[in-house]
Amino acid sequence: MIFERLVELENPVLRLKKAGDILYAISGKEFVKIKSNTGQIIQREAVFPKDSKTRKFVIDKDAIYCRDFCLLYEIDIETLKINNTWELGTDLSSDICALGYDETNVYASIRNGGFAVINKATGEVKVYSISESSIWEMIISEYIYAGNVDGEFLVIDKPSIKVVKKKAIHKKNLKSLVLAGDVIYTASQDLSIAKVDKNTLDIIASHKRCHKKMFYFAGIWQDFLFTVSPPCGEMKIWNKSNLSFYKSIWRGTWGSFIDGDILYEIDGNTIFCSNLNDLIAEG
Repeated sequence: MIFERLVELENPVLRLKKAGDILYAISGKEFVKIKSNTGQIIQREAVFPKDSKTRKFVIDKDAIYCRDFCLLYEIDIETLKINNTWELGTDLSSDICALGYDETNVYASIRNGGFAVINKATGEVKVYSISESSIWEMIISEYIYAGNVDGEFLVIDKPSIKVVKKKAIHKKNLKSLVLAGDVIYTASQDLSIAKVDKNTLDIIASHKRCHKKMFYFAGIWQDFLFTVSPPCGEMKIWNKSNLSFYKSIWRGTWGSFIDGDILYEIDGNTIFCSNLNDLIAEG
């Protein structure tokens, strides 16, 4: 199974994520739930009053947290109705860049170095200034691991929301992160990738000029790391141990991600899926 059409929706798919055996898609003004194994649409709801290209979301056990420019929505995962809304900024200088969550809080980075922490139980918002430049991406674990516009990798203490370690891994725009045990893989707009020890921040391996234009991580599968460059229309596969190049696949769109043995992709109104065993074997 390679590049199999799973489902086609009426409107372009903006974002796609998976929780359990359900795919959650933003398509136009709607959230749509789709069975990941069959492509059957099981629920859809017009959540938003108008179309927007700024929406991005994370899925918690009971709620979806979705950014929309300066707004953050809490959406009930069962009903797809908005439960709560927070206005965390006012304009292009204060819009929401990245989202994360843990058992207690939702975390939202704000352009130009702001950082909002929303208590899930009370809805209380606290805002901190923790970076000299915008944080593009974050991973929530025992610490908050983040990458910013300056190419720095940040380790943020959750109780105090203070940067306890940081290192300039790239020359600019650290925009994509993947956590694998004690290692974090980082990707930058300087077109390089790095393998970083999350505890010491030592760079274990790196590779420059990975693509000719902007790219991101689709994820890790077995011994391989996948990068996707939509402007180049290509996907590249790397050996995760030393970041040596393995092979190219001439296909690449925004929003691709790996879950289990499956690669999910968005292309316009359509969601595609590929079995990675088949993709690696044939490409």
